Amino acid sequence: MSTPASFWSRFWSRAFTPRWIAALVLALAVAASFAALGQWQLDRSVENVQVVEIDTETAVPLEQIAEPGGGVTDAQQGRVVSVTGTLVPGDVVVLSGRDSGDGARGFWLVGHLVTTEGSSLAVALGWSSDAAVTASDLERTAWTGRYLPPEQPQSSDFEAGERSALSVADLVNLWADPGPVYGGYLVLAEPLPGLEPIRADAPERAVTLNWLNVFYAIEWVLFAGFAIYLWYRLVRDAVERAEEQQAAP
Repeated sequence: MSTPASFWSRFWSRAFTPRWIAALVLALAVAASFAALGQWQLDRSVENVQVVEIDTETAVPLEQIAEPGGGVTDAQQGRVVSVTGTLVPGDVVVLSGRDSGDGARGFWLVGHLVTTEGSSLAVALGWSSDAAVTASDLERTAWTGRYLPPEQPQSSDFEAGERSALSVADLVNLWADPGPVYGGYLVLAEPLPGLEPIRADAPERAVTLNWLNVFYAIEWVLFAGFAIYLWYRLVRDAVERAEEQQAAP
């Protein structure tokens, strides 16, 4: 029985013959081609994650980026917008258990704004630690803030008479005459007098890889490794056949 050392000695003796050196060169060329294809697929995955930058901090009229009745898209979410309209005095709701953005728990005052076009928009007017706070300066007509998607109403305890989620669908049921309604809500940059500002940071645009291209890149690397392995397997088979022929009577 041959030892591993003697096998490898015979393996390399055969591998360094002109025929198998040429086969190795061919295998390396194929492997290099596969590796290049893998690099190309990896580059494609990086190119495909380039995010289109959206200026979220320059105020634009709300009606330019959104319209009533529609949801809040990724391009609309977090944009600073301006809108002209008046608050409906009787349609102010207090939401409990709300964070000011700095960790303090308290209350949000949410108003019903009717734009000059006659559309309804929920507006987070400000934060307070006092549930009995009331809104003032309702005569304001120019409003600027960050446009955000609505929240789900499940977190509200309706049986206890408490609301904590800013759900536009829920607020519509409380407003006297909503008319066309924007799907998102506005967090004021400058709260009404007597209220503290609600912190609403600029959105972070998520960057995701194109995993299909990454998968293809891994496949090509595996193919490159297989090309080298195939050369090794062929040389080994040649060595084993030569041993069997020598051992045959």
